Amino acid sequence: MKQKNKKTKKYFELQAGLEDFLFVFLFSISLVYGGLFWAVGQEFQKTVPKTVALARDTRLERSIGEMVKGYPIENMASRISMKDPKVAAFMIGVAKKESNWGKFTPKLNGEECYNFWGYRGQSERMTKSGYTCFSSSKEAVNTVAARMGELVKENNLDTPEKMVVWKCGWNCEGHSPESVSKWIADVGYYFNKINNSSIN
Repeated sequence: MKQKNKKTKKYFELQAGLEDFLFVFLFSISLVYGGLFWAVGQEFQKTVPKTVALARDTRLERSIGEMVKGYPIENMASRISMKDPKVAAFMIGVAKKESNWGKFTPKLNGEECYNFWGYRGQSERMTKSGYTCFSSSKEAVNTVAARMGELVKENNLDTPEKMVVWKCGWNCEGHSPESVSKWIADVGYYFNKINNSSIN
């Protein structure tokens, strides 16, 4: 009888041990697969926004490139399209109004200044008429984009009507109402085309 009880006890101990082993094994497997699924999920979350942003940037670059084809600013289209979409839209709209996309630009001693926006920020290189003379198209795009970005984000100048400060400064009293309205309309026409293409 004692021998039988020992065998029974040993059987239950073995069974309990096997159950513990299976529990630990299955728990470990669930942790491994759970970790894998979490990692995949994290990677997916990173990839989707990048894919959407890439698609948007490609669409924006195509819209800008098609619009300015044949103009000097065409060489800047790719760099401009990498900026915030609203800033890029303003850069295209303002450049059209201020220089006809680079056809009429300030020069310094006969040298191209890449200033397609009528930008007058302080610099060591300034034209006699007060325009900034950039040393490269890259510097021009980055500087103008940074300034427009500040105006859009910090001052909430997110429409051509508000961005007219680019023409007037903070007060348009020295400009005729007709010229102000014309600036807003002309910039707005191209701004809206690019801005809408980046949204749709």
